[in-house]
Amino acid sequence: MTTGKLHMLPGCIAMMLVFILPPKAYGTILQIPDEDPMQLKGSLKRDTVHLTIRGPSNDVAFYMNGLVFLSNSKYHQKMIPDHITFGQEQAYFVPLEFISQESSKPLFENDPFPYPPGGMSFTRDYSKVYFTKPIELSGRRTVEKIYEMSIVQSGGSEHKILPFCDDPSRCMHPAVSTDGSLMVFASDRMPSSGGLDLFMSEKSGNGWSAPVNLGRTINTSGHEWYPFLDHHKNLYFSSTGHMGLGGYDIYICPFNGIGWGEPMNMTEFINSEKDEIAFSIHPNKRIAVYSTSYGSDRSHAQVYLVSLKTDVIPPDHTAETLQNDLATFFLEMAEPGYTATQPAVREEVADEQLAEKTEQVAEEEQVSEEAVPVEEVPVEEEILPADETSRVETAEPLQQKAEAAGTEADQVVFRVQILSSMKPKTKSAVTIAGKKYDTFEYLYKGAYRITVGAFSDVQDALEFRNTCRRAGYDQAFVAAFRNDERELDPSVFDR
Repeated sequence: MTTGKLHMLPGCIAMMLVFILPPKAYGTILQIPDEDPMQLKGSLKRDTVHLTIRGPSNDVAFYMNGLVFLSNSKYHQKMIPDHITFGQEQAYFVPLEFISQESSKPLFENDPFPYPPGGMSFTRDYSKVYFTKPIELSGRRTVEKIYEMSIVQSGGSEHKILPFCDDPSRCMHPAVSTDGSLMVFASDRMPSSGGLDLFMSEKSGNGWSAPVNLGRTINTSGHEWYPFLDHHKNLYFSSTGHMGLGGYDIYICPFNGIGWGEPMNMTEFINSEKDEIAFSIHPNKRIAVYSTSYGSDRSHAQVYLVSLKTDVIPPDHTAETLQNDLATFFLEMAEPGYTATQPAVREEVADEQLAEKTEQVAEEEQVSEEAVPVEEVPVEEEILPADETSRVETAEPLQQKAEAAGTEADQVVFRVQILSSMKPKTKSAVTIAGKKYDTFEYLYKGAYRITVGAFSDVQDALEFRNTCRRAGYDQAFVAAFRNDERELDPSVFDR
């Protein structure tokens, strides 16, 4: 058995070991065990939501006895013959008892509320909603921020931005605990492991506390987003950075009163090679919902409702325990053999041929890395006070070490990849070990990859990779390029 890390809430002084089963995995692909002691397929029921969603996103959220989805108003109004309308994006409510476009109605009559349901979180008494709202910063770019709004007589009211959203970073997908004391949300604020990380804030008489990063066992260099907290405060979220079945998988981290344990994959019953996002459980504890799609291709997007069959109860469990608490079942279901406890690995490293060719190099570098103490430094250093910018040296162009790299056709160039992003041109330069470096960005498998340096010799690239790791980019790795295109031929790593 392996020992997992525990992510404790601020202010808690405790030490505890969480014991979990090791995963059966190879690379970043999760291997499903042959036997399922929970008989999940026989105990769970998954129903397709037959609702045509014509909005910009296919995620939904629970609200009272129904679902909230985003659509265009032109599909929900009776049209005058020969009259043309472009409509507007608007949030709609549909009852669970009769899910159809005909039975839907605006969520709030006095506010179109055109915000993604997967980025909404309602308080238990439905008196307030926290939501994700895009705003424009100085007319230059649009970022997401978290707002709150009181629901008065089933209508909307003033939108108020949360106080910790006062910087240029993205803050989105708030998840509020049932008792209203805790919020988990996604953000690219610092410190960050790369991409969007999960952060936590606690509510007191003074409002929401300063956000705290949930740590690198939960957060990876990919995206962690769409968090949800059930009534036990177990944490669910979507991620590409942990071992999974492909795309965004949904994971659960058990909460024990102090903090969260290791992320565990919610098995092939929920996850697939597609993107699974926006998982949540209804407050009645008996039904869950999530959405799935192939990235930006929404032609195969789908919404599913998950519940327990009333006539089939797993062994060693009572109907009262599981039928009245779906969260308990999900936690049990995720435990046997599905635990993703290995360190997050970038998807590029999963290229088996490439990994085999670089294995010998990595082993040789391991000795030198262990001999060098790794300093605890911030993940990012490029944002410095104005009076300190003079201390940052501009690095000598790394292309000089490559000599002919970039000048001769078909010349192989080695770069160190440090980050990835869903948006282009997010970082034109980074500061590593006190020196500023320009970045090279390329599109690979649907995300923008950010690299630093250019070397004709793989050994030089590996040395610079170690520098990047000591500077906080602990998952930095070497990638090969030819004519500025990613080179996947493993033979280029032969020395």
